Amino acid sequence: MQIRYAGFTMEQVLPLILAILLIFILPMIMRRNGWDFDDFMRALVGGLWKKGKYDPKAKEKAAAKKREPHLSNGGKGEMMELLSSLITFARRHDFGIVYPGTLAHGSEVATLLALLVTKSEVVGINCFGYGGTITAGKGDADWKQHMNEQDIMIKSPVVLCRKQQRLCRQAMDAAGMKDVSVRVAGVFTNHHVTLAIGNGYGLYTTESLIEELKVQASAEEERIPDPQKVAEQLAAVTKKIQPGKR
Repeated sequence: MQIRYAGFTMEQVLPLILAILLIFILPMIMRRNGWDFDDFMRALVGGLWKKGKYDPKAKEKAAAKKREPHLSNGGKGEMMELLSSLITFARRHDFGIVYPGTLAHGSEVATLLALLVTKSEVVGINCFGYGGTITAGKGDADWKQHMNEQDIMIKSPVVLCRKQQRLCRQAMDAAGMKDVSVRVAGVFTNHHVTLAIGNGYGLYTTESLIEELKVQASAEEERIPDPQKVAEQLAAVTKKIQPGKR
């Protein structure tokens, strides 16, 4: 005896139920879970329907979490922020400051953001706008910048600062300031930079430079009685250059 539903046999009703599931119910379940057909079949065969046990987008989500944020190298904006901080710092401590620090010696010109004259020395500020993670090379070899999932080789900031310091020293000696100590500090002005280099390179972020200058100002030995006068001497041997030629 056959069981009938509204005049239809079980053999006739069952295909209709399956058709409704395939056409309407299954697509709704797949859309709700963000699955494609392959994802659904894996879930069905694996028996992992319960919430939290199967996530077909798990690999994509994990990759997205590990993906590095997009960064870019800095520009004049960060340099101007640093310069503003240095000017304020100089006024508070009665230091001298000359900007830009384009000391000229012969045909060569130092391309520094500024020259800060403290009670003990002249500090040249050499800026780098690199973002990402910076790691040091061996000796004078190029350094590595890792940014946006790429490794880029850059000229050693230590080598570049050394050249700037040589130019400053030569220009100051020629101007009769042989007794005034000078050093060049390399400053990474980008807000999104990590210096994975350790200590001893004479390199800073904007924040770490200001912190060191504060410590130095409170403890340094006075070897320059009049920083303002030295700043005037430095300004006299700076060269005015057109923007874009630095």
